[in-house]
Amino acid sequence: MGTKIKSCAIITGAPENEIQYYKNHLDGRFIISADSGYKKCVKLGLEPDLIIGDFDSSEKPQTDAETIVLPVRKDDTDTFYSVKEAVKRGFNDILILGGIGSRIDHTYDNILCLNYCADRNINAVMLNKNNKIRVLTNDTIFESDGYKYFSLFALFGDCVDLTITGAEYNVTDYTLTADCPLAQSNELKDEKVQLKFKSGKILLIQSND
Repeated sequence: MGTKIKSCAIITGAPENEIQYYKNHLDGRFIISADSGYKKCVKLGLEPDLIIGDFDSSEKPQTDAETIVLPVRKDDTDTFYSVKEAVKRGFNDILILGGIGSRIDHTYDNILCLNYCADRNINAVMLNKNNKIRVLTNDTIFESDGYKYFSLFALFGDCVDLTITGAEYNVTDYTLTADCPLAQSNELKDEKVQLKFKSGKILLIQSND
């Protein structure tokens, strides 16, 4: 028997113009709001199952929902703590909404959340209208999912013997180095793209703008 899928969505302090987009991705998921992400839940008419935050950027919600109050001075961001709490509770399919914003440092920290999950064989995706981001540690087949372009970056080290098939630009047994932009802005040629690689990690970014 395969592993049972246990899904959750973590809603962070997203740009306001994106929150309606979330409704298409929340069905059947346990919902965690990270700090000011609770404000987005209110605007969507959602009551999260779990609220986590230090509430330095927003007031602590007055609600009966389970709430974990974090200290302001801490090692993890509210989102990273929420990811770790989700993993602790056995969720193995994690969607981060609102993790891509104008603060590049916050966005990069949220990419590290994806890497944290990848290291533990947990499926994790960060999503907005224009981007879908994942960290890959194994061979993968993916579809467009509405995104026209895809880019690959070797994460934290070389990606050895990378083979891309089904794309506009394919490669065979190519070592993609961490300082190489060769695999940026590729496109799907077939319905699916297959990625194979011997070792390393890939940051896969699908985009449509």
